[in-house]
Amino acid sequence: MNLSHFNKKPLEQRADIILKHGVYLAVRYRSQYIIRLYYVGQSFAEVWYEPRRDRFVLVRILSNQVGLQPYLEMVDISDIYQE
Repeated sequence: MNLSHFNKKPLEQRADIILKHGVYLAVRYRSQYIIRLYYVGQSFAEVWYEPRRDRFVLVRILSNQVGLQPYLEMVDISDIYQE
């Protein structure tokens, strides 16, 4: 499935695809949202969930490195990276 086709699907269907076929990588919290990062296909995706209302509010494919920045700060690569 290409990105355009994915984006045309309703929010709940996009979330279902990511949750079923994606590989969970990380979680972060912002205000009242739980934001989870997944790897699916050849892309990274975020699923924004609002627990207070028990609903998904955003599902998006991250198309550049800027979207991954909050997660990169969570990963410690000091064991494999030496200056």
